Amino acid sequence: LSVLLLYVFNAYAFKNKTENIPMNSRPSNPTKLVIRSSTLLFCGVVLIHLFAAQIDAQRSTSRWQTLNGDAPLVIARGGFSGLYPDSSIAAYQLATLTSVADVVLWCDLQLTKDGLGICFPDLNLANASTIDRVYPNREKSYSVNGVTTKGWFPNDFSLTELQNFLLIRGILSRTDRFDGNGYLISTIEDVVTTLNREGFWLNVQHDAFYEQQNLSMSSFLLSVSRTVSIDFISSPEVNFFK
Repeated sequence: LSVLLLYVFNAYAFKNKTENIPMNSRPSNPTKLVIRSSTLLFCGVVLIHLFAAQIDAQRSTSRWQTLNGDAPLVIARGGFSGLYPDSSIAAYQLATLTSVADVVLWCDLQLTKDGLGICFPDLNLANASTIDRVYPNREKSYSVNGVTTKGWFPNDFSLTELQNFLLIRGILSRTDRFDGNGYLISTIEDVVTTLNREGFWLNVQHDAFYEQQNLSMSSFLLSVSRTVSIDFISSPEVNFFK
């Protein structure tokens, strides 16, 4: 195929070159030019058919229209978070029961005051829990990505303290039917141990923030990887991967 492409290119270049030659300098035998143009047209038609056949062959070998023909990954961000509270054990369990067998569970990783990793969708715990009702006087202000932000942050609470309030929906348009069902914040180990499955994705959203609070995401990941199988790690912060 590459040889044919090269031939067509050379033929096209020769045709353009001859078209730019003055009339009195052109070859005296125009028949050769006509034959060369016909050959160029023929090669172009063959080339199109070859490409079409190649594409059809690729499509016929796989039912998935992905780049490599493999089935796409199904990623459950926070579990089945459109129904149950995001990152609750119930949300993760429902995702594994209702999705494909190899569904990947997504966890937004946050760090507690005592350096433990929890799954929670937001840096401000009040956005998807009842922490503001349990600890009304512990709201603080921090600089997050250069913006002063008020709220209840994981780095101000130990894991024991985080077990004293409940998870609720983080998006008001979703149902509140499961908000009062006693779902607690889970550690990375809790999720993996309870579900006993592979396919785990940790998303590190605020590495720079935790570093300012003397908490290291990298150190935690190295530590937890000794006991937990982590398949994917992502972060919107480029410096995290340096």
